[in-house]
Parts: sequence; structure tokens; C-alpha cells
Amino acid sequence: MNRLRFHPFSNRRRGLAALTLPLLLAACASSPPVRYYTLQGPAPQAPAVPRASAPFLLEVQGVNVASQADQPQLMVRTGDDSVAALYSERWSSPLGDEIRGALSDALKHDLGALDVQVVKAGPAAPVWRVQTDVQRFDLVSGRMAQLDVTWRVRPVNLKGSGLLCRSVVTEPVSETGVPPLVAAQQRAVAALAGAMASAIRGQTPDSGGAVRMLGCSPLAGSDGA
Repeated sequence: MNRLRFHPFSNRRRGLAALTLPLLLAACASSPPVRYYTLQGPAPQAPAVPRASAPFLLEVQGVNVASQADQPQLMVRTGDDSVAALYSERWSSPLGDEIRGALSDALKHDLGALDVQVVKAGPAAPVWRVQTDVQRFDLVSGRMAQLDVTWRVRPVNLKGSGLLCRSVVTEPVSETGVPPLVAAQQRAVAALAGAMASAIRGQTPDSGGAVRMLGCSPLAGSDGA
């Protein structure tokens, strides 16, 4: 004759599971939704008169970002100069990729050139190489967005003078909230790309508007290297 076995802890486990599941569901329901942002702004309008294609390509290399800013969540400075990590407000891709993509878009538009990330270049193709190191990437709530960047533009397989420069770009913000900060940082990256484009054209980048130039120096051996 088979005897029924009674497991006193089985009912207890079921009871705990029944209690835990509603708590987990309630916690998920109370978590704020995650919002994602990008530094690549809307596509600029095409010029009324089509411009000639540039006789060179661009190689916008990966961007190095200071570790304290290189986080998936937005890091925002508050009024007491502390930094708040907004875990429900995130970049849509790693911050270095966001900056690289935004610089590439702006430079392609300003110069009428293609990025080798899109077009495969041969070994003898004329290229302007762009390197960027971000020392500071600040979002200050209700005040400003700011970039402090060291950057290099260097010609490869074409005549031209490479430059090593440092720029601080500041865009004011008058509204509170995250979207105005992101929009200001989009403008800051576009303004930085404008200074880079001036250097590629052979002009000396000057301070003006949002951009403050802290100095430039020629790159040794950059003439067509």
C-alpha cells in the first residue's frame, strides 16, 4: 500500500512565491521608464545650390572620453557642484561613439566629404584624419553644456598642414530638464566640428560664438604624411 508523503515546506515555498511575485511586479511597475538620447541631431537641410564634392575623404577616428564622463547614463552637475547619475536617462550608444558620429555628420556636411567609415578608401586615397580627446564633458542643470577637447587634424596622401588644438565649447541652457541639456551638447559638438573644418580648409581656427580656442600648434611631419 502506497503511503502519501506530506512535505510541510512545499506549501510554505508556494506561499512565499505567491507573496514575492506581486512585490516584484509592483517594483517593476514603479520603476521609471528608461529614455535614450543621442548627440546626432536632425539631418541638416541640403544647400539650395549643391556644392562640389571635396577632393579628399575624412577619417574621423574613435573618440577618447575622460572616464568620469564616459558612462552609459547621463552625468549631470547640480547647483551644489555635485554630480548626479541619471540612471533612467541614457545615451543610445557609448558616449565616445555618440561624439564620433556627431562630429562625422557635421564635418561631412561642412566640407562635402565622405567618411571612410562609410566609403572604403584605398591605400593611396587622400584623407584628412581627425583625432579627438575629450577631457571634460559637462552637463550643468539649467546653466550650460560644455566640452573641453584636445583635437588633431592631419593630412594623409595630400598636401596640407596638420594642427594640434585645444578648444573649450560652451552652450548656455536656460531651461531645466534633460532635453535642453542634450540639445545644447549637440550644438557644442557641431560648433567643435566647425573649428575642425576651418583647420582642414587651411584656416586658423579662431575663438568665436560658443568656441574658445586655447591654442594650436603645427603637427611635425604632417605635410602629406
